[in-house]
Amino acid sequence: MKIIEALKEKNRLIRKTLELQNRIGAYNCIIEGNPRAYNPKKEMIELNKTVEELIELKTKITLANQSIQEKIYRLSELKTKIGFLKTIPTTEGRAPSGKGYYSQGETVVWESSIKANERDNLVLELESEIDIIQKDLDHHNFTTSI
Repeated sequence: MKIIEALKEKNRLIRKTLELQNRIGAYNCIIEGNPRAYNPKKEMIELNKTVEELIELKTKITLANQSIQEKIYRLSELKTKIGFLKTIPTTEGRAPSGKGYYSQGETVVWESSIKANERDNLVLELESEIDIIQKDLDHHNFTTSI
C-alpha cells in the first residue's frame, strides 16, 4: 500500500471511530422499553478494533515518513504562520478608536508597523514555499510503500 492510500484509509478509520463513538453515546441510555438502533456493547467492541487498526496504520505511516518528517513539520508550521499573519490588523489612517453601540467613539489616526501589502507579500512567499514542499510530499506519498 502506498502512503497516499494509507492516508485515505487513516481518514476513513478516523471517521468510523467518530461514528462509533457517536452511536455509543446516543444509544447507551434510552428510556426503558424503547428499542435501540445499535447495541453499545457491540459498538464498543468494533470501536476498540478500529482504534487498534488506526494505531497500527499511523505507526506504519510515521515510520515510512521518517525521511521527510522535517518537511511535514515545516508544512504544518508554515500553514499556521499564514493563519496568524492573516489575523494581524493593518488599520491605517483616521478611524474610530472604539466601536460603541450608540456612538463611533473618538476618531484617531491609526498607524501599522506591518503594512497590509507587507503582510500579504509574506503570505504569498510562504504559500510559494508550501507549494514546493507539498509537491515533494505528494511525490513521496505516491511512490513510497508501507
